[in-house]
Amino acid sequence: MEEVVRIRARELGLDFGTLPTGKYNAITDVPGVTVGHVSLIQGHGRLIPGQGPVRTGITAILPHGGNLYTQKCPAAVFPFNGYGKSIGMMYVEELGICENPILITNTLSIASALEGGIDWVLRHNPGVGISERTPNITIFECDDGYLNDTRGRHVKREHAWQAIATASGGSVPEGNVGAGVGMSTVAYKSGVGTCSRIIKNSLGTWTLGVLMVCNFGEREDLIIKGIPFGRMFPVNEAPTHRNSNITIIATDAPLTCPQLKRLAKRPPLGLSRVGNICRWGCGNIEMAFSNYPWIHPQAKPLIIDNAEFLDPFMMAVSDASEEACLNSLFQAETMVGVNNQVREKIPVVQIITYLKNSNRLW
Repeated sequence: MEEVVRIRARELGLDFGTLPTGKYNAITDVPGVTVGHVSLIQGHGRLIPGQGPVRTGITAILPHGGNLYTQKCPAAVFPFNGYGKSIGMMYVEELGICENPILITNTLSIASALEGGIDWVLRHNPGVGISERTPNITIFECDDGYLNDTRGRHVKREHAWQAIATASGGSVPEGNVGAGVGMSTVAYKSGVGTCSRIIKNSLGTWTLGVLMVCNFGEREDLIIKGIPFGRMFPVNEAPTHRNSNITIIATDAPLTCPQLKRLAKRPPLGLSRVGNICRWGCGNIEMAFSNYPWIHPQAKPLIIDNAEFLDPFMMAVSDASEEACLNSLFQAETMVGVNNQVREKIPVVQIITYLKNSNRLW
């Protein structure tokens, strides 16, 4: 079988703003941030609830390499469209902190993810529930039921643990991995996408990264570089499956909770360039955190709130959200799921050829 070569959006000639990327162009370019995926792909053919086929997984994002429960990070959440079943958002909204690994999985597996996350915290903090208060685990979800036996709840607590335990830096796998295994965007196969930006100012050089699990929209919504490709490439009898879109924003810059909240509101601006109009059943939910206190433990606290400092971060989130979404589409491959339902790979060659002929590439 011919090997499939997957190319990221930027490598195909698309540009996304003027800010440079980090080494890996991934959320892990932010010092200390790690990502772990567990992918579950089993069986084929007719859906037998509880048995498969299985097309799902879980993704873990760790803000830094220390004990998050004792070394907390400032954080913020923003439900742009709150059709979702997430866990832990209220705590982040109220206190403005992230104190444990961030997990993303399918809708009906959030309970198992919670169990695994709690197991992790208890193992590393023996006083929890005795002399110390109980933890807050942050879990986000997307519905992968078009391809996956979601009623089977195949993601278990040990998979959550494994995703956390194997989280690493460096290059981040994209497309049909982790929480992205069963996801769809604009009726094409999508999944996990990520990218990063480098921001320089008078206070130093900072990194901002985005990781996204893309799962939204109808075929007619798709826009790339201003071209309505969704109306150019018919749906081919692949029905839409309106679901949620989760964006995690990380930075090592000294941002406060209110500033992070402002950043958490920006991904929809980038996603709108790809055609996301946040339809009725879409849970567009964003979370932003800064690990500055842990990465720079001896640094003097900084509170800077002016346009010169913050505007580049807002630009970075908007541009990176567009790029991460297209990476999730371009890196994913065609997948056959339950009842032989198919999500086709986005027609990258036709799109790039059209953009090139239209002088839309740099």
